[in-house]
Amino acid sequence: MAPVRPSNNDAGDPYAHNEAFWDEVTPVHAASDYYQLDKFRTGENVLHDFIVEEVGDVTGLSMLHLQCHFGLDTLNWARLGAVTTGVDISGASVERGQDLSAELSIPSTFVQANVLEMGDRFDGLFDRVFTSIGALCWIGDLAAWGEVVARALKPGGVFYIAEFHPVMDTLQQSRPITENSAAYPQYPYFGNGAPLRFDPEGDDSDYAEASFTSEETTFEWFHPMSEIVQSLLDAGLTIEQFNEYPFVTYKARQGMVQGEDGLWRLPPDVLPLPLMFTIRASKSGA
Repeated sequence: MAPVRPSNNDAGDPYAHNEAFWDEVTPVHAASDYYQLDKFRTGENVLHDFIVEEVGDVTGLSMLHLQCHFGLDTLNWARLGAVTTGVDISGASVERGQDLSAELSIPSTFVQANVLEMGDRFDGLFDRVFTSIGALCWIGDLAAWGEVVARALKPGGVFYIAEFHPVMDTLQQSRPITENSAAYPQYPYFGNGAPLRFDPEGDDSDYAEASFTSEETTFEWFHPMSEIVQSLLDAGLTIEQFNEYPFVTYKARQGMVQGEDGLWRLPPDVLPLPLMFTIRASKSGA
């Protein structure tokens, strides 16, 4: 997420605008170095090691990947042994996922849907529900989202999320963060339920492809950590694991430095801040 142009002006259905954005950006992302599709085609895994370790063995397990984009992670989980279904709001993303599944002979199902509007089609079908990295800002109602997660899980099933930390999302983007005084908030930590509107700007670049600037207005929601956690608890899930990390998976702010592990951190002269979190939660029953 790169919130550099906030406005509260209304411009119709936020989800329709966001769908159009992801339709527009899908081919750009599929061709970008960030997503490492060429590497995946050669048989290498592109999931981050810490995510694979925390999710654990998925061999033979049914997995629902919410907000799967063009399905690269979905297919990676299938390659690791899961029986996968990916859901995304973007028709272009779903079509690209289907094409990749056929091209690489990695079976997976892809469904176009707003995750908040799936109804009962996936109730109780999955051993695992997975979502990761830059997903929650596109969801306006986390209480409803938590219910979606819980409904899709089988009794005893497990949900896992790896996501940008809300603290990181607040950090300013106007100048490099190379000292503590530059690590100040520019964006809200506590959302008020209304999305922020982001209109196209010529100097705004995409997180995966710096040369690309979208022509589409988008809408994003800010959620504090308490809202994220409470949405899962209210849906009846039990939180088994909660981690916060001082790294992020791309250069989310100016001044960040990349480690040998490929992850990005604030420079040594800046006190570490939580940049990502992970949660593992389970549904009762067996």
